[in-house]
Amino acid sequence: MSDMDLGLQLMAYGLAGVFTVLVLFYLGIKLLVKLFPYKEEEK
Repeated sequence: MSDMDLGLQLMAYGLAGVFTVLVLFYLGIKLLVKLFPYKEEEK
């Protein structure tokens, strides 16, 4: 495996990790919004 192949493979792992964390963050926010819906405060 050449250095170029290794670099591309490492880049792919990095991008996959970043997008996995972003998706988990998005799903966590969606879950929290479902669990604790926004309520207008009564005055």
